[in-house]
Amino acid sequence: MPKLKDQNKINAIHKATIELVTKTGFSGLKMAEVAKKSKIATGTLYVYYSSKEELINDVYVITKKEISEAIINPDYLKDTFYKTFKAMWHGYFAYCLKHPEKMLFVEQFIYSGYISETNIAKADAYFEPLDQFLIDGQKQGFIKDVDVEIMKAQLQGAIHEIIKMIVKGHIELKNNGINTCFEMAWNSIRK
Repeated sequence: MPKLKDQNKINAIHKATIELVTKTGFSGLKMAEVAKKSKIATGTLYVYYSSKEELINDVYVITKKEISEAIINPDYLKDTFYKTFKAMWHGYFAYCLKHPEKMLFVEQFIYSGYISETNIAKADAYFEPLDQFLIDGQKQGFIKDVDVEIMKAQLQGAIHEIIKMIVKGHIELKNNGINTCFEMAWNSIRK
């Protein structure tokens, strides 16, 4: 019977990978450094992941799943469009604020040569409820008739830039400031 993989080791590997990628980039990532930072033997790392590409694709898919869970709460979908959108926006903002390194990892990964079409499709599937929510909002006349991918990129880009400014210490946002950012996002897409 094959040995079960230790979830704690997987979590440590993922955490180390994200930290190293945000510091060195994907091309600078070395499996030996991931193993060292994870406090496991390099050979053990290869039991879990046969290559750097397999590792970073897995980290990407898992991180995108986490993000989708922060945004798409089934309880949100029972409310008005505006309240649901607000809850989703705040969910994503809070996730990025709590995990800026994961936000940066995903942002870098999208433009890397390591991404596989299979994993893009797998990660995109987690966001189908969000896409459908936005399409329904367009059909109901709540938001602009703009390609959903463009709309998501515009909303996501604004959040990412705000989070980067907070992390670098250029700005400090309290609840009032965060709500102002949300209102700017809402005003950019509402009809």
